[in-house]
Amino acid sequence: MVVAHLAGDAPALDPQAIVSLNQRLLRELDPARYPGIALQVEELEATTRWQRGRVADRRFAASLAVWTEDGDVVDDITAIVDDVWADRSVCIATETVPRWRTDRATSATEPQPGVLVTSLLYRKASMTPHEFYAHWRDVHQPMSLRIHPQHTYVRNLVTRTITPATPQFDAIAEEGFVSVDDVLEPSHFYGADLTDATREAGWPDNAKTIGGDVLRFLDTDHTVAMIMREYRLRDFR
Repeated sequence: MVVAHLAGDAPALDPQAIVSLNQRLLRELDPARYPGIALQVEELEATTRWQRGRVADRRFAASLAVWTEDGDVVDDITAIVDDVWADRSVCIATETVPRWRTDRATSATEPQPGVLVTSLLYRKASMTPHEFYAHWRDVHQPMSLRIHPQHTYVRNLVTRTITPATPQFDAIAEEGFVSVDDVLEPSHFYGADLTDATREAGWPDNAKTIGGDVLRFLDTDHTVAMIMREYRLRDFR
């Protein structure tokens, strides 16, 4: 996986440049060696609204996932991203998919319907990598799947760095939603397990539950989440 950053005051990624990158990835990455490719790009305006105008000096702007049988040979990928993103890191990750959206088509020009909330996760310093992953898998993930209206949940655990990030994140989480309003509207975002009659009164308690658990296993000074659109270029599933 490749994670790219931009300066906080840089403009949003250009749609035409994204399509050109997608076409280059399809052209230069052999489908026999790289059977799956997905590019996620920031929805900057929506993320700024979600985060209430807070702008980091350095923002998480894109992620590229390339599935390969040989994680030791990624020169084809790094050669492409070196030309596109100066501030990027490359890592090998293992993917686990507890919830998956199946009605997807591939396209270099049109993103998938809906949005993703993609997060770079940094474990709490007091936790070992095993403790961090076990808490994410056994405690936080079931809570998230219950409270948030997600159609997709993907855990990507970093197993090896190729070009290290500074600081190095431990994992990448991907949560898919039908609509950006499911993220921006708190009663939707925190109300999947509530009825219409109980949502307005109940979602603040859910938000407190999720927020409290985040503090138990994540380094919140570094963990960052962005609303993303995904271009599914190749899909081996």
